[in-house]
Amino acid sequence: MTPLADWCKDIDQLAALYDDELNCVLDQLLPVLQFVLRQRSTDPWFDKNCRAAKRSTRRLERAFAAASRRAADPACSDVTAAATKVASAKEAWYSERRSYHRMRHRKAREFW
Repeated sequence: MTPLADWCKDIDQLAALYDDELNCVLDQLLPVLQFVLRQRSTDPWFDKNCRAAKRSTRRLERAFAAASRRAADPACSDVTAAATKVASAKEAWYSERRSYHRMRHRKAREFW
C-alpha cells in the first residue's frame, strides 16, 4: 500500500480534522462575541401614518443616494441633467424629512 493510500484511508476523519483546524484558526482571528439584543418598544404615538411617512422618507433618501452615485459616475453623459436630478431628489428628501419630523413631534405633543 502506498503512503498516499494510507493517508487518505478515512476521508471523513480528514474532513473533521480540517473543520476542527479551520474553526480553531477562525476562533483565534475572529472570536465569538455574545451580546444581548433588547427589543425596544415603540412610542405609543408612533402609528401607521408615522410608519408610512418614515418609509417614504427612507425611500426618498435612497433615491437621492442613487442619483448622487449616477451623477458621480465618470460614464455619465449629461452632467447637468444628472446634477439637476440630484438637486431635485435632495429637495424632495429634505422636504419629506421635515414633514415627517413635524408630524412626529406633533403626535408626541398631542399624546402627552
